[in-house]
Amino acid sequence: MRGAGYDLANCAKHLGVFPRLGVNFWQKMRSKRDSRSRDPIDNLIALFIDGDQVNLDLIASQLSSAFVDAAVEMRLAEKNGDFLISNLCLFPCYGKYIATDKAEKNLSINQVMWLWGESYILGGFVKRSTRRRAIDLGAGSGVHAILASDHCANVLGADVSPRAIAFSNFNAALNERSNTVFILSDLFDSIDGTCDLLIANVPYAPDTAANAGDNFWSGGTDGTDLLRRVVEALPEKLDDDGAAHINSLFPNPPGTKIKDHFDRWLGGRLADWDVLEHTWAVPRYQDLLSDEPYLGDKSAWRFGVVSLRRSPGRKGWWKEVAGKGWFFKNDGSCGVVADHDAY
Repeated sequence: MRGAGYDLANCAKHLGVFPRLGVNFWQKMRSKRDSRSRDPIDNLIALFIDGDQVNLDLIASQLSSAFVDAAVEMRLAEKNGDFLISNLCLFPCYGKYIATDKAEKNLSINQVMWLWGESYILGGFVKRSTRRRAIDLGAGSGVHAILASDHCANVLGADVSPRAIAFSNFNAALNERSNTVFILSDLFDSIDGTCDLLIANVPYAPDTAANAGDNFWSGGTDGTDLLRRVVEALPEKLDDDGAAHINSLFPNPPGTKIKDHFDRWLGGRLADWDVLEHTWAVPRYQDLLSDEPYLGDKSAWRFGVVSLRRSPGRKGWWKEVAGKGWFFKNDGSCGVVADHDAY
């Protein structure tokens, strides 16, 4: 697939304004693009992103019959008469390939979240410094653990879903990662020790129809059940020289800010931390997954990444550094890195 050009830059060219690659769940947001059956990248997007079937002989001639055989043997795809179809998504992501469940709601299984735009934002925001141990909470497909494996000696991914652990292990093998381990754990409950890099993208949508963590989107009634627990654990679980990057919806009640809640969850010790807030307002947030989505006042709601490190002199600061315009470059890469030392 790399040889055929199925990578982030070429997908960005084919799909238009990035990160359309990660929002194909919404039909109205899918790029209007011409079908170019003679283009192998277009066929791979159709097969692994859009969920369409592609002509078997055509894709074999474009890539190779060995590719078709390998995809079928690895259960990335299956033959259906004269066509090749896939029951999962396969996303290029910063040099890696990440398999997920198909990008459509399916309540018959506990779905593993496909890559949204937020997956690429969080993947790009993390400062890729050399680290001893990374922990990825709410690992899902394992994407953030696998990205961390390039610059961390050891990586631990945790999720409450056995299906997520299975996908994570598959993706680690697919990307030939040997320093990643995935375990069943309710956040930190089954994790010993600390880390110097914490990455968290736990379920965050307010949902009265599902408990927090029952699926990949529910954060409980107010959306913060899991987010709060992650932040509360930082003083104990993050090393003194560590950094945490937390991607979430922040469903703030009217008149409040993210900073208010973090201060409370950190026991009033927010001054112990240097914080970069890369978030933006989402007052028209629409949850298309919850059976009973939140219908109240969303005027103070925000979305994005909050990055924290311990303040060396316990004279911490909080800087709102939301990007202006698009986060992504024309080649699909993220143009923003959460770098505390730059502020």
